[in-house]
Amino acid sequence: MIGKLVTDFNGVTIGVVDKIWKSWNEEYPGWFFGVRLNEEVRNAWFRGTTKLIPIYNDYIQDIAEHIMLNKTAEQLSRYLNKTVSCSDAAHPIDHLMDMPVYDRNNSRVGTFYGWVESDGIYKHYGCFVDPYLCDIWDIPHNIVMPLQPSMIHQVFDTITLNRTLKELREYWQQYSEKH
Repeated sequence: MIGKLVTDFNGVTIGVVDKIWKSWNEEYPGWFFGVRLNEEVRNAWFRGTTKLIPIYNDYIQDIAEHIMLNKTAEQLSRYLNKTVSCSDAAHPIDHLMDMPVYDRNNSRVGTFYGWVESDGIYKHYGCFVDPYLCDIWDIPHNIVMPLQPSMIHQVFDTITLNRTLKELREYWQQYSEKH
């Protein structure tokens, strides 16, 4: 899948698959596909961002020579062009993408990647957990774990959570047991 062209519902080439992560979410079980946008689509629909955009597996209509989505570039851009309300301010979602995530004790947790939206509200954000924590916690290396919006404490050059590593691990274990 990595390197495959991705087209929207109208047949417009939007980019190529650059990375793949396993999803945590019961509403979107399966995988996140990180798509590197082409210049035309990036500038027309996604405010010129050079970051990967997450595509959920159920946004995929067909896989053949290329990946065809069941959404248009315009529909996809609505999610990426929203702002995220954190405790300190509102931030464009593309500003947060690929940003390092730290716990409240300044221990690195991972990288902000992805979100789940329902009825216009962000229900969860995704944290791609750093490999050293995956080893310690015995979880897969290619997984994105959920962060509740209320867990984000501050955003500057990094995202700081209001939870410790221990609290995050317990939350993710409980979350995994429920789903």
